Amino acid sequence: MRKKIRLFFMAVMMIACMGAGAISVSAQEDIQTVDGSRLTQEPFAQEIAYPTLRGKYFGNGGGGITLTGNRTVLLTGNTVARQTVDSVKVTMHLQQLKNGSWVTIASYGPVTKSNTYYVSASRSYSVAGGYYYRMTGSHTVIENGVFESAASATDGIWVS
Repeated sequence: MRKKIRLFFMAVMMIACMGAGAISVSAQEDIQTVDGSRLTQEPFAQEIAYPTLRGKYFGNGGGGITLTGNRTVLLTGNTVARQTVDSVKVTMHLQQLKNGSWVTIASYGPVTKSNTYYVSASRSYSVAGGYYYRMTGSHTVIENGVFESAASATDGIWVS
């Protein structure tokens, strides 16, 4: 009897999860995407990048963009190696959506650290209102002449 109740409960949960997934998918259809970045009304967006090919040294990289005040955004970025390596780098780009395309309006880096496994950077920018903005990053690990890297791109946030 207990087994039947447990199976019934699991079936109900699966149906509920499938229904929630369908609702989630249909709600996602209304969100506009440009070059892989969703355009949101959120005050922040984050992204974590993993290498497309599994590397020996590169762990991950990531970044974010946050609306911190009246037309001011903060970009953050980091790169993480799997171990201490010769060099770890992060470069951040602030992009603005203009005429349907992302245009780089500012860059910071590369910020480089040696003989470590981690580097991070942040930078604030004043921006014009009435546009979407996103952060893109490049993340690189170098060990014994071997370069491993990945790119990241956040969703776009609206600045009024």
